[in-house]
Amino acid sequence: MRAAHPQFAGLVGLGLLAGASGWGLGQLSRSYALFSRLGRARARSLSDGAQAERAAGGMMEHVLPARPCPPLQFIECGFGNDQHGQNPTKAAVRACRNAIEFNSIPSIRKIVPGGYDNMKLRVQLGVPLEYHAQVDLQQVGAVFPYGQLLPVELVPGGLRASSGIALKEMGDTSDDMIIVVAHVTVGY
Repeated sequence: MRAAHPQFAGLVGLGLLAGASGWGLGQLSRSYALFSRLGRARARSLSDGAQAERAAGGMMEHVLPARPCPPLQFIECGFGNDQHGQNPTKAAVRACRNAIEFNSIPSIRKIVPGGYDNMKLRVQLGVPLEYHAQVDLQQVGAVFPYGQLLPVELVPGGLRASSGIALKEMGDTSDDMIIVVAHVTVGY
């Protein structure tokens, strides 16, 4: 599958949707074929509706609208987990650190007009919906040492799963662990 197929203009990449929904490659290629048959006009009308419902075989529940993004240079993804304590902020901070900690961009002054001061960071966090209100966005923003942080976007995602044990001495109120996924784009 080509990433820049014209019939997917305005749609979030199917790889992202596949990862978020747990699709396998077979389901992904069938959905690609479905969109190819829809044609450009239908694909555009789906992307225009913020959460257009699809009933065709239950393959896709929501199509997300295109969002403006600064000129894009890098994409970084990370994973964070709070195994005990049910703290989504801790998981979000870990996900952001994981996204950026193994990267070095020494040429940023050459490729971004204005260098580090003009670099823009867009952060999307996939957090279980029931924990959105508990995420401290100031702590998340403190992870990024330079650049202009655009408003952090929380989207339904991540995972709430069992850690297998609740330890009161570690602050657990249940055996839930919180998993957050971070998507960080760097542009100008």
